[in-house]
Amino acid sequence: MDTTATHRIVIIGAGYTGMFCAARLAYRTRRRNVRITLVNPSDRFIERLRMHQVAAGQELQDFRIPELLQKTRVSFVQAEATSIDPEARRVTLDDGADLTYDTLVYALGSRTDTGAVPGAADHAWTLNDPRRAHR
Repeated sequence: MDTTATHRIVIIGAGYTGMFCAARLAYRTRRRNVRITLVNPSDRFIERLRMHQVAAGQELQDFRIPELLQKTRVSFVQAEATSIDPEARRVTLDDGADLTYDTLVYALGSRTDTGAVPGAADHAWTLNDPRRAHR
């Protein structure tokens, strides 16, 4: 058995959970043959818990994910995961690239369901990202 095989970890989503998981895994596996890849559509870390502050006009610090990961062994891929094939252990990205994994961390967070309440889609404001919060 090959004991030097690289264990591939793919983390989808770079919110609080994805970022913490990436940093923690990088630290805990620092002496092991592990490759960690973090996938997120934006290269900016969005502090969703602070979107109410953005809506009130406060500017938040701009955190770029590659800079936050600079001193870790985590590779960052700016892309959106479009499909997961658990049988093949493969994530397909919006640019057509595939990432294979041994361990997958699904950290995409939550979404506001404006369709669950009649009228909410037309009249509710969500604070999921800075662009919406600035309205």
